[in-house]
Amino acid sequence: MRPPISPSFPQSGHVRQKTRLSGFDPHTLREALQEGVLEHVQLEVGQFRGTIAHSASRELQVDWGNYSLSVMARGALNRNRVTLGMLLSGKGDWRLFGTPVENGLLVVAPEGSELVLCLPTQPQWVSIQVERERLDAIGVDLGLASRSGGSRLTGYSDAMMRTLQHWSSVLLANGAGTDEANAELALAHEDILSVLLGELNGRQAGRGAFLDAGERWRIVRRAQDFLDAQRGPLVRIDDLCQAAHTSLSTLERAFQEAFGCSPRRFLILRRMSAVRQELLRGELTTSVTEVATRWGFFHLGRFAVEYAKLFHERPSDTLRQPIHGAGHTWDFP
Repeated sequence: MRPPISPSFPQSGHVRQKTRLSGFDPHTLREALQEGVLEHVQLEVGQFRGTIAHSASRELQVDWGNYSLSVMARGALNRNRVTLGMLLSGKGDWRLFGTPVENGLLVVAPEGSELVLCLPTQPQWVSIQVERERLDAIGVDLGLASRSGGSRLTGYSDAMMRTLQHWSSVLLANGAGTDEANAELALAHEDILSVLLGELNGRQAGRGAFLDAGERWRIVRRAQDFLDAQRGPLVRIDDLCQAAHTSLSTLERAFQEAFGCSPRRFLILRRMSAVRQELLRGELTTSVTEVATRWGFFHLGRFAVEYAKLFHERPSDTLRQPIHGAGHTWDFP
């Protein structure tokens, strides 16, 4: 691990908006999603309730919603960006262009694709809009995604549910944010994109055999060199692919074979290790909150739990150790 650095985040161009509905309002639903082009029709009898979280960082837009009743959504998706969407949960089947599909379906829709989706009772969904250039750069093949709904990949994602739960307070925030809140939003967006791209890679057929040892080492070494040169915790997965001179699918395989975890998980563990390094070398004035926040861990309670699971001690205990760095004596049972 290199010496501590001073992380920084991009701070401009952030938008966040939370919409809560206590009755069915087609106009509000239209304005809240996909540039106001989707028509909504309530399909089920009862009082409609719903929540939509819309947020935009410099390069990504994320929508996350849940409703109480079944509705139909119809129209053209974002005209300037590819939409990656996941149908997370609901009571009953979803119907995409009239075809029943199950919870967990991942949809990849090119710019301006038509959508005709009937959502079940109590649906929960998430979508992210990303520029095609970012997907092209990491070898995501959109050739099979037609303009009538795009590619459809079945499966289920515990990882996405956990990720949304982790970032829920960030995505559901409203109004203008502080620099720290905007930094947190950018990190949330990149994490959600990373999970969706990991799901896309995992559900596509033909993973191939293990990588040649020399090729695996070259990929991992180039990725490590890139990470060592970064000045902050926010790392785009496509930048990591470009630095390693490989596609997302090959990067995933290389990290799984070399480290036993995905690139996304490795980035989280790397940030945890950076925090620990600073705490081990901390002074009396060092603050756990300040160090953790600079490394992108904004929810201190959640961070402390994860830190304790990983290192078998609380971050405050790491900071209070009388001898830091070399010279530790460990007692094993």
